[in-house]
Amino acid sequence: MKRNLLILAILLFSTTLANCQKEKKIRITEPEFSGTAVFVNDTIGKGILLEQQTATMEGIVTLKYAVKYCCSTVFADTINSDFIVRVSDNSINPFEVISIVKMKIENAKRTWKFSKPEAVEFKAKKYGMSSYLISVPKFTLGQYAICFKSSNSVNLFGVKLI
Repeated sequence: MKRNLLILAILLFSTTLANCQKEKKIRITEPEFSGTAVFVNDTIGKGILLEQQTATMEGIVTLKYAVKYCCSTVFADTINSDFIVRVSDNSINPFEVISIVKMKIENAKRTWKFSKPEAVEFKAKKYGMSSYLISVPKFTLGQYAICFKSSNSVNLFGVKLI
């Protein structure tokens, strides 16, 4: 009896471990234009195009970026969120060209500090011909921007409990 329970426990552990290590096979088309991003809401299809704006510089003493409106209409999950971000050349290290920042809501705008933004850690790998698959293991609730370091173009989304 003990032997059977031990074998059952080992099989159950092995199956669980194998399921945890499976990688999602994402088959979403790359965004059409460089500087755009989509939220991977399913493993197949087109994804959800993120809101895109041009950030403006504000402030005299403390410089910060700002975008219009308090909240995005696109929402990602709090855990294991993936994005496909189109760039002009994905042979460059993605951490040199892309950042994800958490924004604050101020006076019906979303803002983040220029000198010390609240950056979010992410993993990235090449995806397709000109994109990166960006994976974020965990977000806190709030508003976020995927920023391109060579321009003021940003892709915006929120995170809420879904």
